Amino acid sequence: MRIYIALAAMLIICGCSHDRKGEEVTKGATVPLSLSATQAGIVTKASSPVLPSGVSTGVYVTAKDAAITAAYFANMNYIAGASGILTTVGNVDLTVGSNYDIYSYAPWQVTAGNPNAIAFAQGTDVLWAPKTTLIGVTLTNRTAVLAFEHRAAQVSFHVVFASDFSAGSTVITSASTLQVNGFYAGGTLDAVSGVLTPSGATSATLNGAGTGTAGAMTLDIGETCIIPSAGNLTLAVVLTHEGKTYNGTITDTFLPGSSYNYTVTVRGPAALGITGTLKEWTPVSENIVVR
Repeated sequence: MRIYIALAAMLIICGCSHDRKGEEVTKGATVPLSLSATQAGIVTKASSPVLPSGVSTGVYVTAKDAAITAAYFANMNYIAGASGILTTVGNVDLTVGSNYDIYSYAPWQVTAGNPNAIAFAQGTDVLWAPKTTLIGVTLTNRTAVLAFEHRAAQVSFHVVFASDFSAGSTVITSASTLQVNGFYAGGTLDAVSGVLTPSGATSATLNGAGTGTAGAMTLDIGETCIIPSAGNLTLAVVLTHEGKTYNGTITDTFLPGSSYNYTVTVRGPAALGITGTLKEWTPVSENIVVR
């Protein structure tokens, strides 16, 4: 009988020790934050992977509701691979049982500095993902969804000739040029709100020249990302053709995630007719799932 009692006591002790060890491992464990790109879960127009291969993103991880400036992991660089997997150097480790907020933007700026004012130059396709929250991280609950949006605007220009323009003067050559002046040279992105704010003077210029086969050249400025405008922005359009200069202006408000396509019509000795169409910019990404 004494032997049975001793064995029972040992089993109870061992059982308690095992429970405590399991509890300690669970509560004290850290799990790496690994990101992967997927199209699952959100239906959009995009048919490509969430982020094209090689896109470099910046990731911030904070305690839930903490200021982004107090991030545990600040401006961590994740790069999208061909299969949609986002990889980084080292681990972004989350503590089991904790709550986190996650922010992201692209392309990654190594000198981002203040996360509320990340600087970008005109021509950059700025992407941003709203905050997502992880509650009660466990070994299996470490998944978040980041839905990226375009925060820049986009413009393009195409030159045509009016029907009454001299037929012999409608042939575009490599000497024919188009210049559009008055864009913001840069802006700053708030990684928390996603607002891309213009900064500096409206001194940036876009340029185009005749391209294509001789006798059938076109004069265009292809789709280019620009810094959105807080209000109306007035652009000066200058077309040079056969030694003559044609002038026009565009006044418009350029909104994030929108694409503006302008047709520049040559009408007379010094006049341009300009019409534009606005379309939704097809998203680059649908979502990112953190696994």
